[in-house]
Order: sequence, then C-alpha cells, then structure tokens
Amino acid sequence: MQLKRYYSIIENFLSLSLFKAIDAIIPLLIIPYLIKVVGEENYGIYAFAYALIFYFMNIVQYGFTLSGVRIIALNRAHPLKLNQSYNNIFTTQLYLTLFVLIVLLVLILTIDTFRVHYQIYLFFLILIIGEFLTPFWFFLGVEKMRFITIINLLSKSSFAILTFFLINSKSDYVFISLYQSIGFLVSGLFAQIIIIYSFKIKFKIAPLKNVIATLKEGFSSFLTLITPTIYSNTSVFLIGIFGAPQYVSYMQIGTKVSGAFSVLNTILTSVFYPLINRKKYLFKRIRYIFLGIGLALSFIMYFFSDILLRLWLPGDPVEIIQTVKLLSPTPFLASVISCYGVNYLMVLNKDQLYMRIVLIGSVSGLILGLLLIPKYYYVGGAICIVSARGVKALLSFYYSYKLSKNKTNEI
Repeated sequence: MQLKRYYSIIENFLSLSLFKAIDAIIPLLIIPYLIKVVGEENYGIYAFAYALIFYFMNIVQYGFTLSGVRIIALNRAHPLKLNQSYNNIFTTQLYLTLFVLIVLLVLILTIDTFRVHYQIYLFFLILIIGEFLTPFWFFLGVEKMRFITIINLLSKSSFAILTFFLINSKSDYVFISLYQSIGFLVSGLFAQIIIIYSFKIKFKIAPLKNVIATLKEGFSSFLTLITPTIYSNTSVFLIGIFGAPQYVSYMQIGTKVSGAFSVLNTILTSVFYPLINRKKYLFKRIRYIFLGIGLALSFIMYFFSDILLRLWLPGDPVEIIQTVKLLSPTPFLASVISCYGVNYLMVLNKDQLYMRIVLIGSVSGLILGLLLIPKYYYVGGAICIVSARGVKALLSFYYSYKLSKNKTNEI
C-alpha cells in the first residue's frame, strides 16, 4: 500500500511535468514558423484576438481549478455525490459559456476593431466551446493527471500539425484561430468520452439553485485566478488597442518565453504544496530550493536571451530580446510568490490575505499599464508585468515574515 501511494504521487508529478512541458514547448515550436510565414503584423492581429478570448476562457473556467478540485476531491469516493458535483459545476460552466458566446457575438457585431477581423473571432467561438468541454478540474480532483496530459497533448499537437501543414501564406493568418480551436474542440470531446466511459458520469442539468450556490462557492477562487490575467493578459490587449499589431507580437512572445522559464516553479509549487501542508517544518529548507532556482532562471533569461532568441526566431528579433530582458525578473518573483504566498500564507489558511495580495498586485499592474502602455507600448507592458509581480512578491514576503514572528504560527 505504501509503495502504491508513492507510485501515485510520482505518476501525478511526472504527468504534471509533461503537461507543463507540452504547454511550454509546442507553442515555442509554432511561433517561429508563424512569424516567418504570416509576418509579425498578422501574427500580432491573431495575438490581440487571443488576448480577448483569454478573458472569456477564464470566465468559463471560473476558478474551478481551485474550488472545483476541492469539491470533486471530497466526493470522489462517493459515486452519487461525485456525479452530482460534476453536474453542478458543468451546468454552471454551460451557463457561463452561453453568456460568453453572446457577449463575444455582440462585440463582433458592434465594435469596428473586432468586426474588421470577424473571421478570427468567429473561429474562436469553437475554442470557447472546447474549453467548456475540457474539465481539467475533474481530473485534478480525482487525481488522474495522466488524462490531463493526454488531452493537452492531443490539443496542442492537433494545433501544431494543422498549422505546419495548412498555414502556407500571409493571408492564412485568419485560420490560426480556427486550427487552434479545432485542437481544443477535439480534446474537449475526448475528455467527455473519458469522463462518461471511465468514470461512469451521467450528465444532467443541475437546478438553478445549485448553480447559484456553485457560483458563490467558487467566487473567491475565481478572483484569485483571474486577477493575475488583469495585468499580464491586459498588457497584450492594451498594446493591441494603442499600438501597432507587431508590438502585440513582441509582448505576447515575451510573455510566452517568461512563462516557459517559470514552468519549473509551477511544477515545484504543485509538488511541495501538499507536502508542506503535512510537514510544515520543511518550509525552511524548501524555500531555498524555490528562491535558488528562481534566481538562476532569471539570470539565464537575462544573460542568454540574445543567443537563445536569435537561434529560435527568424530575422533579428531586437525588440523581442529587449522585451524578454525586461521580463527576466519574473521567474525569481514568481518563486518568491510561490514560496511565501502559496507555500506559507495559504498553508497557514490565510487564503483571504493572499487573495488581497493578489488583488493589490493585479490592480496596481493594471493602473501602471494604463499609464505606460499608450506611450511606451511593449516596453510599458513589460514594466507593468514585472512591477505587478514585484508588488505581489514583496507583500507575500512581508506578511509571511510578519506572521513568522508569531510563535504560534511559525513554520
């Protein structure tokens, strides 16, 4: 039994690592090809559209990767309760998806910025449906992360294959969103097949009172997860409004690179968080792992970005290199946030305090973005992201240090 328990932990760790690797690597393979074929300007048009769609994807998910996971995990041993919990969350997502689709259609019909490239946004309607059909929260709750990896691989590889075979000229940029959406839809349908046949889940529309209760229960998780997108995704979106499309390309690629360098931190957080919850004394040792790796990754990102980006991207990506260098503190700041925010404050059940820290950091980033981006474009966007994460990191460290002085809370 002991061996089986450790096998499950190792399997989930490897599955999550592979999931994050796929998330980081496949887009890094696709981007140089798209830049070369459709050009920076057309890629920027697509990136701007995706920045808008990303907001809607967050609304559809509604923080269920936190609140939904907890609900499913508590009921996984009780088939009837598990089925009911699934129906409550999935019905809630169905209503959120319908709301999002209506809002997006209204935007396409009424706002010139979106109507000009209406095909891209209409194709993204399929992606939103695919996002709805892919309940990662369920697989996380039942601790079957291998299914998440398989689904993610199916989605990303479908997008990559369609892109490399069918995007052949500049005018094909309008179909990038279609091929990405097809990947999401295929993986979503596959996820539903797994849920129906492997877990014997039978879908039934939940009562409206259950939907309202589910929305209320998940609201704090929704705020915690969506507020970071306020400054990161909004930086890309605002650059698309105030600047040229190619500036959007620089910002989006910069955030992709920054995200790739922060993947290891995300994996370590997922692995150590449950461990520190059980053995709080380990925090003092584990924090050096977080901070050391974060500092090393920021160092590599700054000093080796010239070499790495010139090998990766076509032409002379001077502006992208500048963006990546400006974003280079983000891996270290992310490690500070994970270390002192998630693995300290949340371990001490200071969820509300951590949510306020996230909200303050995100709002400060948004305000800074509105001031800097109209004038400095992608440079302003990079400064906005680093500043917002800096505020979150500083507040996480400050409050964890303050709490550690209280011997009853010391870990």
